[in-house]
This record gives sequence, structure tokens and C-alpha cells, in this order.
Amino acid sequence: MNPLLAQLTHPPFHDVADIIRLGVDEITHEWDIAVRHAMPQMRHLTFDELKDSTPQILMAIADALESDDPDVIRELVNCAPSQGLSRFRLNFDLIEVMQEDRLLRAIIVAYVEVQLSRQMDALESAALHAAVDLMLQRSAIAQVEQQKSQLRAAGQKELKYLSFMSHDLNNQLHGVTLLLLGLGKDLKKAGGFTRAEASLALAQRSIHETVAGMRRMLDHERMRNSCEPPKFFPVDLHPVATKVAGQFSWEADAKGVNLAIEVRPRTMVASDGELLSLVLQNLVGNSVKYSTGGTVRIGSDQASETGRQVIWVSDQGPGIAPEKMGHIFEAFKRGEVHGQGGVGLGLAIASQAAKLLGAELTVDSELGIGSTFRLSLLAQLKMECVPQDKALMP
Repeated sequence: MNPLLAQLTHPPFHDVADIIRLGVDEITHEWDIAVRHAMPQMRHLTFDELKDSTPQILMAIADALESDDPDVIRELVNCAPSQGLSRFRLNFDLIEVMQEDRLLRAIIVAYVEVQLSRQMDALESAALHAAVDLMLQRSAIAQVEQQKSQLRAAGQKELKYLSFMSHDLNNQLHGVTLLLLGLGKDLKKAGGFTRAEASLALAQRSIHETVAGMRRMLDHERMRNSCEPPKFFPVDLHPVATKVAGQFSWEADAKGVNLAIEVRPRTMVASDGELLSLVLQNLVGNSVKYSTGGTVRIGSDQASETGRQVIWVSDQGPGIAPEKMGHIFEAFKRGEVHGQGGVGLGLAIASQAAKLLGAELTVDSELGIGSTFRLSLLAQLKMECVPQDKALMP
């Protein structure tokens, strides 16, 4: 049981309860004056706006003090959030809510003791303070939850807008890329202009990096805000690896990097195909980006000690310095850049997606030799329990 609820489960305090119940209007009026004096930013509110549910909460406090029935005490728990929600609608921050509740507490205590013509004893005081604490706690929680919900909704709305904008921009840039390709072919037919061709290649690379950067930003936000659990179905790794390799074939060819798929056909795992593809896209993209030749290999094998299926991406790039290894999976933290642009999101996205899959993402690297990233998936699930018509085979 909540400690405050336990403290409120006590012998009835009829005198204190009656005083609060009969003094609701007077307590509320004194509290209104005190709030406007102590918090000048509230002076623009009408009395009805400011008091809102305060009289109902005072009645609930009185009922809780008068009863030893836990169900009656829970009524205070149920009505207290309304105060926090009303403060949220009036744009109060949490500090302001706590400040006005401290004023209310002081006024209730002073009013009760004046009416009793004595100080409350220890049990009476503990019970009253516990009731006010419970009201404040539930009110604050309700306000914070409402703020979180509003921020989440705003974030989703912003992400949706960015997604639409990115999709439209991507389409426009794709059209520009096709025009540049056509222009390059026309230049070659006309005898070739080395400087013009170099400019076209640079423009194409800039467009490619812009599109890739937008995709990474959107993927990062989607991973960061994701509340959806992964959906596990049978996934054939070979077509997934083939599709991902195809997405980077143009960039790899332009840099003289070979792409090799070393995943056997019909290598089945139980996983979320979309998240798995996202991990591979960022691992392969990272390897191609930092390689200036050699081969980027995508393979899989089964770890003998755990029985887990391991997907790996290996390159012959510049490698990662030991002092950088501890931060390469953090957002906006980059290892050796080797003259490449970017903001350091690719490996962070891969790491976030791996965590959603319940998988382990590790890396081995040696400077001047290359890097190997390994994604160790969950142990095999029983494939026969998953509808085969839902198998994810891109």
C-alpha cells in the first residue's frame, strides 16, 4: 500500500474533519488571497478559475480524515489528479503547483487550530499532512503525465511532418540525380569534359549524402520515440543482405569497394525484418563510407557457445582507434572521421535497433586493417508457431 494511504488508515478524526468541511468556503477564500499575494502571475485569473476543484478536494480530505475505511480514503486519490489537470490547462508549471499547495496546507492547518482553540496533536497533524501530501503527490503526477503526453504528441506530429517533408525532398533530389546522370552521358557523347564530369560527380555525391543524412536523422528520431514492440516473424537473411547491399552498390562502385554477400540462401531467423534491415543498412553504409577500397562482406554464422545466429559486416577500412571504441554507438559521437562528413548517427541507430530486437551489437577493429561488426540475435524461436504467410522475405 502507498505509505501515505497507510498513514491515512487511522481512527477517525471527527473534529478536524468537521472543521474542514464547514470551513471550505472560508479556507478557499483565504487561500485565494494568499496565492494572489505570493504569486503575482496568478492575479489575472478569476476566483472560479483559481479555486477550480479545490473545494471538492477539501471535502475529500475531510472525508478521508473522518473515516477509517480505505475505500473512502481512495476517493481522495481519485479526485486529486483533477487539480493537477486544471493547473496544466492554466499553464502552471510544477513549481507553481507545489507553491500554491504549500500555501493551502499552511492555511488549512492554521484554520483548523484556530477553530480547535489548540494545536493539533501528533496523530491529527500526521493524518492531515498525509492527506495534503497525497493530494499534492497525485496532482503533480497527473500534471507531469499530461505534459509528457503533450510532448509525445508534439514530437510525433513533428516527426510526421519531417517524414513527409523528407519524402518529398527525396523524390525531388532523385529526379535531379537522374537529370545529372543524363547530362553526364550527354557530355561523354560530346567528347567528354573532364571538369564538368567532375562537377557532376561531386553534385551527385552531395545529393546522395544529403538523402542519407535525412534518412539517418529520421531513423534516429523514430528509434528514440519508438513505443512499438518488435514483431518477430521468420526472416530469410539472404534476401535481406542482398537488398541492403544493393542500396549501397552505387556508392561502393564509385569508391572502388567490392560488396560480397556470404549469407547462405534460406538462412532463417526469427526477428523483426524492418529493424534487422535498419541495423544492416547502417552497418554496411558505415563500412562503405569509410572504406577507400577492398571488400565489405556481409555474412552470418551460428555462435557455438550460445547457439545464437550472428550476422556480421566486415570491412578493410581504416579501423577504429582503441580510445574511440567506447563511444562509437553513442549518438553524435564519432570515431575517426577520415575526411568524411556526417553527424555520427549511423552506429547509434544500429545500436538502438539492436536493443529493440533484444540483440547484442559488438565490434572488433584494428587500425589500418579494418572493422567487423557482429549482431548476435536472440536464440531461435519456434518457427512453426509463427504463420508462414507472414514471413518477411524482401
